[in-house]
Amino acid sequence: MAIISKEEARKILEKALSFSTADECEANLNGDDSGNIRYARNNVSTSGVRSNITLLVASSFGKKQGVATVNEFDDASLERAVKRSEELAKLAPENPEYMPFLGPQEFKESKTWKDSTANITPEMRADVAAASINPAKANDITAAGFLDDSAS
Repeated sequence: MAIISKEEARKILEKALSFSTADECEANLNGDDSGNIRYARNNVSTSGVRSNITLLVASSFGKKQGVATVNEFDDASLERAVKRSEELAKLAPENPEYMPFLGPQEFKESKTWKDSTANITPEMRADVAAASINPAKANDITAAGFLDDSAS
C-alpha cells in the first residue's frame, strides 16, 4: 500500500534531508493507490491496480537547482537521490528568476480524504461493471464504461 502514515513519511523526509549539503533542500513525498476497470461490448476487457510512493528532492546552491526522484527508501537510496539532486544543481546554469524555498510549514489536517474511496476493491469495481453489463445484456443492448479510482 502506497499510502503511509504521517510518522513513516516524517521519518523518510527527515532521513533524506539529513544527507543534504546544499544551501537549500526540499523534499516532497507523494503516495497513491489507484485502480480501474474497463468494459466494452458487455465484457470486461482490462482491470488493474497501481500502488506507488515517490520522493522528490530539490537542492539548490545559490541560484542553481537540481531535482531527483526515487521510489526506494532505504538509507543508501535516499542518500543517492539527495546527492544526485546536488550534482545536478552544481551542473545547472543559474536561474535569474530563482526564488528561495519556503521555510518549514505547518499544514492543517486534510478534509479531502474519503475512506469509502480509498477502500475501493477490485471486487467492488467488478460489481460496478456488472451493474451496467447485466441490465444491458438482459435488454439486448451493449454497455461500455471505464471506472477509475485513486487515493493519494
